[in-house]
Amino acid sequence: MTIRYSFPSLLFLLILCCSCWLPAQSLKPYNPSKATNGVLIGLGGTITVGSMFLDKKVKPMTEAEVMALDRSKIWPIDRFSLRQLSFKSDEFTDKLLLTSFASPFFLLLDKTGRDNFDDMAMIVFQGALLNSALINLTKVTAQRTRPYNYNPDAPLDIKLRKSSRYSFYSGHVATAAYFSMTTAQLYSDLHPNSKARPFVWAAAGLIPAAVAYGRMRAGKHFFTDVLIGFAAGTAIALTVPALHRAGSNR
Repeated sequence: MTIRYSFPSLLFLLILCCSCWLPAQSLKPYNPSKATNGVLIGLGGTITVGSMFLDKKVKPMTEAEVMALDRSKIWPIDRFSLRQLSFKSDEFTDKLLLTSFASPFFLLLDKTGRDNFDDMAMIVFQGALLNSALINLTKVTAQRTRPYNYNPDAPLDIKLRKSSRYSFYSGHVATAAYFSMTTAQLYSDLHPNSKARPFVWAAAGLIPAAVAYGRMRAGKHFFTDVLIGFAAGTAIALTVPALHRAGSNR
């Protein structure tokens, strides 16, 4: 599969590449403790296992349930997605999500990043585990019907899949926000005096924003789905590095 990079992802990676050629600073901003590692991994693992059991109890919608859906009950702020159905946008967001996964690796282009590789790898892993766990738990608990189930132009077969009940909140947006914002946070911690920091943060925000719009255009999510996904992914991206920051584990 050929991945076509979008403008937001190319801009983000270009800024990271350029900024990593700045003079390296010998910083060790993180001091992970065994207790913090254990709590985060244990929490993420427990939630993941729990959501897997809950997922088995979720049943696909029946044709009668689909036909009974009432568009008037959807909040006005969410009604944009009701008339959207784009398989191209769906494919685009899948590819854009994959590009966000690569962003933390660009921090290894300079010596400071390589010197902190072990700590950063642990941070990224723990945050990704927790982010994925919360996404899955929320989906199987909320069981919100996707926008395309209200759209008469959408094929019936996709409406009758179990995944059509997993609209809230957007996993694509939360994951894209997590990886891009984690990269920006790690960069800021490694290069606290870098003049590129505002641009890195701005570019990091463009990626999940583009994914959010694409998910709505695809008819996969409502505005509130992508808004909460953006917030959740960003919150984890900011919280996990802070828990490992030198001085916080004393």
